[in-house]
Amino acid sequence: NSAKVDQVTLFDLILVANYLNIKSLLDLTCQTVADMIKGKMPKVIRKTFNIKKKITPEEEEEVRRENQWEFE
Repeated sequence: NSAKVDQVTLFDLILVANYLNIKSLLDLTCQTVADMIKGKMPKVIRKTFNIKKKITPEEEEEVRRENQWEFE
């Protein structure tokens, strides 16, 4: 199952569910975001969520080295 709403509404629902402690809604909305990310390359994720890349190639390489297990 996933929440079928636009991104702004989805993130608003996450905040509201967390604030009001509505676990089932929080689980559903967070899983929806996780499904939007799962299996996608960082470039696609940044585009999907309109995230500006603010790290240098050197910083990115350092993160990859520190988290090598995630890329295996």
